[in-house]
Amino acid sequence: MEVIAHFEAQGWEVEAGYYPTHKLDMCRLLFNDILTFHSDLKKVAIKSLRADYDLYPPTTAKTEEQRIAAVKKKADDLLNTARYLHGEPDGQGRASNFAHRALKNICLAFYYSNSSKCLRQFTEFQEYVPYRALALVAAMVHALLSSFRKHGIDNSAQVNSQDIDEAYTALNEMILDVLDHPHHGPKLNAMLTDWAQSGMTGYVTKHKPTERTRNEFAPILD
Repeated sequence: MEVIAHFEAQGWEVEAGYYPTHKLDMCRLLFNDILTFHSDLKKVAIKSLRADYDLYPPTTAKTEEQRIAAVKKKADDLLNTARYLHGEPDGQGRASNFAHRALKNICLAFYYSNSSKCLRQFTEFQEYVPYRALALVAAMVHALLSSFRKHGIDNSAQVNSQDIDEAYTALNEMILDVLDHPHHGPKLNAMLTDWAQSGMTGYVTKHKPTERTRNEFAPILD
């Protein structure tokens, strides 16, 4: 049923009796589409990763072994402290969850690019970066940093969908925890709205976003 829902969401008509006969081909097409989506996101993410997380060896590292060890340690520190998710503290000195500049840069480069495949044509992306879209980017970053922690070099070709999916599930739960917090929840929503406004700069929307669409994704913070 998820396959049919995907086809209908794309505007592809599914004739009666077509699915039982061709469900294997349809599942294969959807699977390949997801793999392509992950691959495209990986390419965008790896471009930002080194610079935004300073994944370079220090000048004091003289040998290849030392350089690899230094990068491994940097990646390990980022993951063990979850610093890959955090931006600068706010005006009250409190943490800024899911606000690391790498996450913002990747979200804007991937979801709001000038590519024909960009997602800013969809209403929810025009209002704010959806929570699951943020979780997917964070999951990709986690998978790539895990690869750097293991290898010390760019070995992104070996990052697979299972690595991303496992991190995605955990990060989705973390986002829900943040949204439940009276201080950090509204701050996260405001940040994602600001990111979307930056991404939508210069783009003329075909349809005016509605409050109803926003509310379908927003938590109740009373």
